[in-house]
Amino acid sequence: MNDTINVTPARSNSITLASPKIAKQKPNPTPGVIASVAFGCEHIQAFNRAGEKSWKTFTQQYNSVLKSIRDEPRVKTATVKLGKDRTDITLRSTFLCLQCPHIFPQEGTKAHFEGPKVHSFCHTLVVESRSGHIFCHNCSDYIYDPTLDLLRSRLFSPPPSITTSNKRTHTEYASEPAGLVAANSNFVPCRAIGLRGLYNMGNTCFMSVVIQSLLHNPFIKTWYLSEGHKGGECEREHCTSCAFEEIFCEFWSVEKTEGYGAVPMLLSSWKSAEHLAGYQQQDAHEYMQFMLNSLHTTNLPSSGDSPNPSTTSSSNTGEDCTCIIHSTFGGKLASTVTCSDCKNKTVTIEEFLDLSLDLRNAVAKKRKLNGSLKEKDKNDKGEKNGDAPDEGMKLDECLRRFTAEESLAKEGYTCRKCGGARDAVKQLSLKRLPPVLSIHLKRFSASSKNGSTSSKLETSVHFPISLNMSPYTCAAQSSKPTKSSSTTSSTPSDPPSSSPQEARYTLSAVIVHKGEMNSGHYVSYAREGRDWFLFDDSKVVLVGEGEVLKAQAYLLVYVVEKF
Repeated sequence: MNDTINVTPARSNSITLASPKIAKQKPNPTPGVIASVAFGCEHIQAFNRAGEKSWKTFTQQYNSVLKSIRDEPRVKTATVKLGKDRTDITLRSTFLCLQCPHIFPQEGTKAHFEGPKVHSFCHTLVVESRSGHIFCHNCSDYIYDPTLDLLRSRLFSPPPSITTSNKRTHTEYASEPAGLVAANSNFVPCRAIGLRGLYNMGNTCFMSVVIQSLLHNPFIKTWYLSEGHKGGECEREHCTSCAFEEIFCEFWSVEKTEGYGAVPMLLSSWKSAEHLAGYQQQDAHEYMQFMLNSLHTTNLPSSGDSPNPSTTSSSNTGEDCTCIIHSTFGGKLASTVTCSDCKNKTVTIEEFLDLSLDLRNAVAKKRKLNGSLKEKDKNDKGEKNGDAPDEGMKLDECLRRFTAEESLAKEGYTCRKCGGARDAVKQLSLKRLPPVLSIHLKRFSASSKNGSTSSKLETSVHFPISLNMSPYTCAAQSSKPTKSSSTTSSTPSDPPSSSPQEARYTLSAVIVHKGEMNSGHYVSYAREGRDWFLFDDSKVVLVGEGEVLKAQAYLLVYVVEKF
C-alpha cells in the first residue's frame, strides 16, 4: 500500500494552511451486497461473493437456527445423533450446522468437520447452541460479524417488560453507509491475526522465542483474552503480566502484521531479575523459567498466601497452586527409592513446570553400546577424529532413560527401616501430567572440572508430532518388574509397558538454538490452527511440518489432546 502526500492548493482568501498530512490510499471495495469489510471472516464473505441470492439464503438460515435455539425446548438442541439408531442428550453446548440439519456435541466437531461435504460451504460454519455465536472451522475460532450479530442481538434481547435500569441492554445503532465504511477500512484475512514477529532489540531473541511459544499456547491465550489478568486494576510496578497482557492485545486485537517491539516486557524483565539486565545473550530455558515464575507471582489467587509449588513439595503444603501457570504447566513427579535389603520404599512427590532431559549421558551410553561398531568403522569417510557420525536419538529414548531405574551406592542412601547405609534403587515416574508439557533438552553443559568452559551438544533428537506419555507414569512403572523384585533387569532401551489409558500430547511449539554456545541465535516454530509458522525475530514464515520435525530442538512444548 503506497503512501501519498495530499496538499490542498492555496486560495487567495484562505488562511495559513496546516502541515501536509500523509493519507493512505484505500483499495477499492470488493463488489457485493455489502462491503467486504463488513464480514467477520473470508469464509462468510464467500457467501456474499456467490451472489445476492446466496447471501439472503445464508442469513435466512442463520435467522432460522437462532429462532429454533430461542423458541424450541432445550432438549431438542441438546439431542445429538451418535450412530445410525442411537441418540443422546448432552448437558454441554452443542453445534448446529448452518448448511445441514445435523447437531453434534463438542467432542464430535472434528468428525463432523472432516466428514464428506455435501455442498461447497457445508461443515465450515456452525452455530453454538447457547449463545448463538458462529464458529468457523477453517479459522478455528468464533467469528464476529456485524450484520449477523445484529440478527442475533435482536432475537436474544430480553423483552422490555423485564428489562431493568441497572442491566445492560442491546442498543441498535444506525448503520454507517457502506461506502463510508469501505473507504476507511481494510479487509485483513482472519488468519493473519496473532501472526506477528518481535523486533530484536539487541540480543533479545531468547525473549522473543519464549513469548511466541506462550502467545500460541491455547490455555494461556484463552486466559489472557478473557481478561484473566485485569491490568487496569493491577497496582504492581513493572508488572510482567501487565506487559504480557499488552502483547496479547497487540497481537490478537489489532489487525497488524508488522513486527512489535516488546519494550514493556524487556523493561519488566530487567526490573524483576538483575541478571537479565543488559544486552548480553541469555539462555532461553532460563528465561522460560523466569517468565513462568514471574507470571505465577503476578497472578496468584486472591487469597495471596498460596505457596510456590515450584519450590515446595505438595506433601508439605497439602494443597496445589491454582494460578494460571501451575494450572497449565504444573505436574507432579514421584521419586521412589527401594532398599535392596528390606525392600522398603520411600516415595517423594515433587512438582515441576518442565522436564529437563540429559542428552550428554544418553549420548555416552549410546556410544558405549556401539563401541565395537565404532572401532570397526573408524576409517570411514563419515567419521571425524575417531567419533562415529551422529545418528541422533529419539525423544522416547530420553524419556525412558529419565524414568529408568538407577542404582544408589551405600554412601548415597540411608534406609530408615534398616537403620543404616544400604544399596538402593531409585526411579522417577510421572504421578500427574500437566495440560501443557514443556520438555527441556540439556544441550549446554560445563566441559572442564571447574566449570569455566561450556559446550553445546549438537546431537539430533527426533521428536514426534503426537507423543504418548502414559508409559512414563506411575501406573505404567508399577506394572514393570524392578531390579530388586526380578532377576531379569529391565534396561532403559526396553520400552515400558503402556498404561490402559493413553495420555496423548500434540506438539505446539519448538524452540531452536542455532550457532555456537556464546554466539548463537534463537528461532521458534509454533502451530496456529493446522499450520506451522517460523518466528525469526520480526520475520514470520509459513513452513511445512517436515521442516519442524527436522529442527534441532532445545525446548519442546506439547499440549494435551484431551483435557
